[in-house]
Amino acid sequence: MIPSRYLTTCDDDNSRVAMILGGDQRPLRGESTILLAPKIKLSSGYEMPVLGFGTYKLRGFQCTSAVHCAVETGFRHFDTAYYYENEKDVGEALRTQIKMGNISRENIFLTTKLWNTHHDPRDVRRICEQQLKLLGFTYIDLYLLHFPVGYKHMCDEILKPMSDGKLQTTNVDYIDTWNAMEELVKLGMVRSIGLSNFNMEQVQRVIQCSSSKPVVNQVEVWPGFLQKDLVDYCRYNGIVVTAYSPFGQPNRENHSPTYFFSEGMKRLVKKYKKTSGQIVLRFLVDYGVVPIPKAANPLHISQNLNIFDFKLDDSDTRALLGIKPKKRIVKYDIVKEHPFYPFERDEESQYQDVNNLQNVPLAREQRETTLNDDDQRGE
Repeated sequence: MIPSRYLTTCDDDNSRVAMILGGDQRPLRGESTILLAPKIKLSSGYEMPVLGFGTYKLRGFQCTSAVHCAVETGFRHFDTAYYYENEKDVGEALRTQIKMGNISRENIFLTTKLWNTHHDPRDVRRICEQQLKLLGFTYIDLYLLHFPVGYKHMCDEILKPMSDGKLQTTNVDYIDTWNAMEELVKLGMVRSIGLSNFNMEQVQRVIQCSSSKPVVNQVEVWPGFLQKDLVDYCRYNGIVVTAYSPFGQPNRENHSPTYFFSEGMKRLVKKYKKTSGQIVLRFLVDYGVVPIPKAANPLHISQNLNIFDFKLDDSDTRALLGIKPKKRIVKYDIVKEHPFYPFERDEESQYQDVNNLQNVPLAREQRETTLNDDDQRGE
């Protein structure tokens, strides 16, 4: 669970919320009536909402519409990346909301990422400047090193350089890339820097070989794939873990992951009168990670934020913690032979199989869940 001392909250209508305002700034139009997510303080001193809005695979009108809806719903933490090719769309929607008076720049926490083709330290500042132009802002709140393995740079538009059916990688050391990212903080282009898809040993190496440690490590986390050792290690070092694919990419056709469609989850839905997605997000926030669910449907966007008016019982939390371990979804297998490949190659789970969610006790009347494929994320 995220320690209470790290959260900035206030009470409104019996819900724990945070009015994410800059300094002594008064609420903007309509903001006083919106319930916002609590915040956690990063080691850099800045604050980040404990629930974010993911934008992977959202582009064009669908992306701008979703971001508009997310802002008006109450989301203030937005996650994008150069690889997503939607930074311009995300920035356009956020800037429009600012012009409309619905939010200020200081109230937005914006994350984007340095893609694998730009690991060469000489490219880092240039591409960050380009990303700032696409977003239309003068600074980025959080800039992540997207993946430890670098790809060959052919041009900025080619994101996966292939030759003879093989992805072309480089031997650029991610430490050198990280050192170049540190300069962006000194220049005021980014406020905080972090990692994504780094394993424990790689995080430790960054800490040991640089002058500043990452404030965030964004990795795959969902019930059944909790990465407890990595999460605990990051927590010990004051690094916040952001969780992508927080639901495990539910698929109705084959009922995967199993836990999401299980009888145990249905019982939780009946008990708490919340959707499966809301139960999972509440669980992950209490687990101590910051989930960034993606959604395009306005109903699901609203549901994803509406998780701070209930709390799971200890027995239900234990049941979710005890879900049978599953395999990683996002694998980057195409570069698994690279020495910097961060994931396990045998795909054998490292967690003990304890109680199954099927054992959750029966609760009140049954209620249908409302989650569909637009709430998936992968890379």
